[in-house]
Amino acid sequence: MQVDSGNAPWPVRIRGPHRRVLGAGMALDERHVLTCAHVVGAAGEPDPHDGLPAWPVDVDLVGQPGVPTVSARVVPGCWAPPTSDGRGDVALLELVTPLPHGPFAPLRRVRPSGRRVVVCGYPDTLEHGVYVRARLAGRSGAGRERVQMDSSTTGPQIIQGFSGAAVTDESTGHVVGMVVSTYGNSDGGQDAVAGHAPASGLSWMIPVETILHYLPRVGDWVSGRPSVDLDFRLPDQTPVDAPSARRIADFFGHRLPANVLVIVTVHPESGTAAAVRRAAVFSSREFRPPSGRDADPDGELAVPPVGSIDLAVEAAGRRTGDVSQQIADWIGATDGPAGDAGHATPPQALIINNIDEADEPEKLLSTVVLPLVDQAPARDLRMLLTFRSESVPLRITLLARRVESLRDVEETARRSYQDVAARVADPPQVPSRATPLRMRLTALRAAAAHDRDSLAAGLASTERATDRALREAEAVRQRLVALQESWSELRGRLDGFLAMAVRHRLAEDPVLSPIYRSAYELLFDGPCELAAAEAAVRRFSDAVLTRIEDQRRGGVG
Repeated sequence: MQVDSGNAPWPVRIRGPHRRVLGAGMALDERHVLTCAHVVGAAGEPDPHDGLPAWPVDVDLVGQPGVPTVSARVVPGCWAPPTSDGRGDVALLELVTPLPHGPFAPLRRVRPSGRRVVVCGYPDTLEHGVYVRARLAGRSGAGRERVQMDSSTTGPQIIQGFSGAAVTDESTGHVVGMVVSTYGNSDGGQDAVAGHAPASGLSWMIPVETILHYLPRVGDWVSGRPSVDLDFRLPDQTPVDAPSARRIADFFGHRLPANVLVIVTVHPESGTAAAVRRAAVFSSREFRPPSGRDADPDGELAVPPVGSIDLAVEAAGRRTGDVSQQIADWIGATDGPAGDAGHATPPQALIINNIDEADEPEKLLSTVVLPLVDQAPARDLRMLLTFRSESVPLRITLLARRVESLRDVEETARRSYQDVAARVADPPQVPSRATPLRMRLTALRAAAAHDRDSLAAGLASTERATDRALREAEAVRQRLVALQESWSELRGRLDGFLAMAVRHRLAEDPVLSPIYRSAYELLFDGPCELAAAEAAVRRFSDAVLTRIEDQRRGGVG
């Protein structure tokens, strides 16, 4: 489904003195408009008493032609000007007189990566606005508060007049953020100069969760469940276990080479459980403390980077369907018609907490956790799975699935190796870790039936070994695929330039023939060195183009 963004009634244009266009914004209800602080700040000097802009701005409801311009001022307590390093830059305005009834901007919390979006801005030369389509690329900026947007370099660009504009998901019509800056001016929170837009197609938005961090009042107009469940956010005075905090921070910061991290928290008041809760809150764009960046002020307790955890789900006491629905809602799998998930963006990092305390732990594991775990190595998905108790049967089920996945990845890699080794010299060897790990799994199962007291250390060690083996096997498989694709691409280039030579009656050319044979032999006479083959194919392609140019100029009869 594609949303007709041009018919939305809630976009607004912000004007300053002499009707100069300052930027854009969006109506949240009859009296409130959301925009960037630097847009409002451009209207005049701040008041020396409270730091708010001293002058009002004018708001045009461009989505409803004929509605008169309305004056507006910043709502006290809803002003977060841009910092020197590019944080903040949001403002909530209150209109002097109410606008007509809605609908109003449908802000929604969603995972802000991979989505196709549309933005409408108001450059000086385009009175009625211009639309730009882009794709959300990923978190960036100071404190990772913002999200990069990539648009085509051949079409309209986001320039001055776009700041404050709604970033609307093309598939759903939900507003997922607000334009804040373009390439070349991203640090200061200002637009590019009109008429001098960079050709990079780069710009940045402030996602809804970051807006809520600075302006909690905007939550009255936002739909969608927060990415961090309430249980993680409850007041917590439990001392944090520092080694656990470091391990979790390294895991989500991609400094720990693992895809699945299993932690036993023992009880809610343990330091390990507190470390899990703290990591979820401090990584949240919406709920992180004002001073929470990479560590507490004392610098002792590390936390994951802001935005590095997509979703933190509390499983205790919940049904499997509820947990599954929460994940689907966050990634957008249920937003389209009939639950069409074609535009959904899978999570890259998540916490599922207290799996063993869910209403149906076995069902949750089999229908929600394991399908995600299966994707972890190929997509470099980070999953922190916690259990309140040792949960030996559940963890052995999880381990068995991962060992089988390892066997499948190794078998697939071996088939690729056979194809690649016949064509490319010195391909990476496929490791053989699955069989020894299956033997360890069998021993763990036997121990679980008789002596669980001595099982915990062996189970944790085998979990880690399996995760390392999966990552290694997947990396080798991907490398073999890349080598096969490189060889095939060289073969295609050689065939293509040979066909070009034939079309120009150069198939028997005495200059081209030996160059072609050299490239052909490198590619097909046994395993080749790809670098040497690439150089030979390049020599042939260059020679073909040179001979065709000579022919055009009359140098060849």
